[in-house]
Amino acid sequence: MFLMIGLMGFGGLAPAAHHMLVERKKWHSPKEYVELFAICSILPGGNILNASIMIGNRFQGLAGAVASLTALLLAPLVLLICLALTYDHFSYIPDVRAAIAGAASAAAGLIVGTAGKLIRGVEKSATSLVFGLAVFVAIGVFRLPLQMTLLIIVPLSIAWAFYRARLTGAAK
Repeated sequence: MFLMIGLMGFGGLAPAAHHMLVERKKWHSPKEYVELFAICSILPGGNILNASIMIGNRFQGLAGAVASLTALLLAPLVLLICLALTYDHFSYIPDVRAAIAGAASAAAGLIVGTAGKLIRGVEKSATSLVFGLAVFVAIGVFRLPLQMTLLIIVPLSIAWAFYRARLTGAAK
């Protein structure tokens, strides 16, 4: 399955992974996928690389983690080497440069589409909206680094969750 994700992942692996893991194989619900993606986003390395290791490990232990990561990277590595050699040979042609610019636009569209799918798996509440907007403004508007944003937002969201749980527990 991760070999297919790697082959389908032109412009980014997240859309292909979402399609295979949530829509096709139904290994994760949209909410579980968002939670997995959130954990993988704060770990060092690529999100989908981290997800492949976590999923492989969950189903088959260390061997599954190694197999899923290898399968995910094998086909794209071979294709990338072939494309790099071809691009190096033809990069001086204006049409080739235009094609690369078009591919970049398509990749941006895939990212926006995947974000839309990820939003569907997020709990719909005022709290989710506030923290989501806070992250968007911090990174998108103020251009703060992801790590600094997470070091601030994650503890605040955890503290808020504990506070809300204490309130609902006290109300019962």
